[in-house]
Amino acid sequence: MAKLIGPEVVTGTYDGVNYYIREGEALARMAGGGFTRERILKGQNMERVKESYTEFAGCSKVNRAFKTAVKPFLSGYRDGTLHRRLMQLFLKIKDADLCSERGKRSVHQGISSPEGEALLKDFIFTPKRAALFACPYLFDRETLTFSVQGFNIHQAGFPETTSRIQVTVGVVRLDFESFAFQQVISDSFVIDRESPDASFEIALEALPEGSGLLFAVARVSFEEIVGGERVVMMSEDGVGIEVMEVWNQ
Repeated sequence: MAKLIGPEVVTGTYDGVNYYIREGEALARMAGGGFTRERILKGQNMERVKESYTEFAGCSKVNRAFKTAVKPFLSGYRDGTLHRRLMQLFLKIKDADLCSERGKRSVHQGISSPEGEALLKDFIFTPKRAALFACPYLFDRETLTFSVQGFNIHQAGFPETTSRIQVTVGVVRLDFESFAFQQVISDSFVIDRESPDASFEIALEALPEGSGLLFAVARVSFEEIVGGERVVMMSEDGVGIEVMEVWNQ
């Protein structure tokens, strides 16, 4: 998988083109020879390569903006595959743009389609904790309420060293063209190991202002005590993150 180095340089393979760095210079190679970034952008016979390069770079910018917009939910989560998996997600969403010609397809247009919205909602942020709870849970976008039904403390999946769970819910509004974003995030709901089994709700007071796509995010994080302080468990199963709903309003 190709990746962006700085604002405009990619390395790796995307759409049949190998991008790489040699002696500090950004290069690309296809079967039969190599060529420089300048030739990609200015060459008369490299339109397809230029189109792929432009679309990939656009997706990479979206990737960075998206991670900034959801940064509070990613706090404490360590997964070296997340950047690559998000890049794959945004390339697929870009492909859902059926209105633009090749080379001009964008995440901004693709995410506006039902397929693009579904791809974001179905994305698994935390493979080690893909489901937040073993019981039913949902986000009602009419009441802006996250509900967990029939919660059972013995089915919560507490790692051995942890003592409590924090549950946080929020709605992020992100303009995938301008990258402007706003967030509304709840206070944390705390569940101790000794908490009784019970259903619970977390309600938000309002939607974030501005324009752009709305998506509701829920996060669970397991905490352990280190040096007398509570910290998020550092293993990959110490945090669960899920996009609950995606909509325009």
